[in-house]
Amino acid sequence: MTLIDQIKQHIAESGISQAKIAKESGVNAGALSAYLNGNYGGDIANLEAKLTAYFNKKEVQAREFVEAPAFIETATAKQIFKTLEFAQIANCMATVYGMSGVGKTKAIQEFKKGRANVWLVTASPSRSSLSEILYEIALELGISDAPRRKGTLSRLIARKINGTEGLLIIDEADHLPYEALEELRIMQEEANIGLVLVGNDKVYTRMKGGISPSHEYARLWSRVAKNTSIQKTKQADTKAVARAWGLDNNEEALKVMQSITETGGGLRILTQTLRLAGMVAKGLGQAVTADLIIQARQELLGKGD
Repeated sequence: MTLIDQIKQHIAESGISQAKIAKESGVNAGALSAYLNGNYGGDIANLEAKLTAYFNKKEVQAREFVEAPAFIETATAKQIFKTLEFAQIANCMATVYGMSGVGKTKAIQEFKKGRANVWLVTASPSRSSLSEILYEIALELGISDAPRRKGTLSRLIARKINGTEGLLIIDEADHLPYEALEELRIMQEEANIGLVLVGNDKVYTRMKGGISPSHEYARLWSRVAKNTSIQKTKQADTKAVARAWGLDNNEEALKVMQSITETGGGLRILTQTLRLAGMVAKGLGQAVTADLIIQARQELLGKGD
C-alpha cells in the first residue's frame, strides 16, 4: 500500500479530516491536498517523512497508549455542579476554590456541555487584565469581531448576555486583579446572570480583599452568595475513579490509589499514574495491579529504575 493509499484509507476509516491530518503532521493543508491528488510540486521526500512520522506515532498510540475514562462523576464533581446550578438559578455570584488536582476544571467543563447559556473562559497571566478577560468572554459568546476598548467591549457583552439567565464561569480566576473582578461583578448584576469564580485559595482571599480586607473589596465580598471550598480529595472520589477503571473490587489497588490522593497527589496525579500503569499492563497483556500502580507512581516521581 502506498502512503497516499494509507492516508485515504485512514480518512475513510477514522473520519478524520485532511485538515486535521495536515495540522497534526506539521504539513501545509494545501500541500497535503495536492499530494493526495498526485500533483504536489514541492519537496516530496520531506512531506512524506512528516506523514510517515505521523502514522508511526498513531501506531504507537494504538499499541501502547491507554486513555483515561471519560468524565467521572465524583462526589466532588456533584458538589461543584450544585454550586454552579445554584448560581445560575439564583442569578448570583459564587466561588469554587481550593486544592489543585481535585477535578474542578473537569467538572465545570462537563457542566457546560449540553446546557444552554453557560459560558466558560479561563484566565491566565497573559489573559488576566480587564481588557484581556473581557476579550476572552466576547470570544466565548461568539463575538468574533470584538473591539479592544474596555468600555465598548463591556457594554457589548452586557447586551449579549442580558436576559439570558445564563451562567458565566471563570476558571483560574485567582489570576484576576481587583479591576477585573469589580467589572465582572457589575456586569453580573446588570445582566442578572450567574457568575462563578473557580481557582485556588487565592480566589477566596482576593474576594475578601486579602488578609486585611479593604472597603473596596467589601462590595465584592458582600455579593458572593455561596463559597465552595475543596481542600482535599474525598475517599468517595477515589472509589469513583477506581470503579471507572474497573478496579473497585481490587482492595490492594484501591489502597494504593487512596495513598496517592491522600498524600497531595489528587485525582490529576492519580489519573496520570493509572494511565501509565495501564500502558505497562497493556504491554504485558494483563490487568492493572497494585504493584503496577506503585511502579508507575515511582516512575512519575523519577524514582524508577
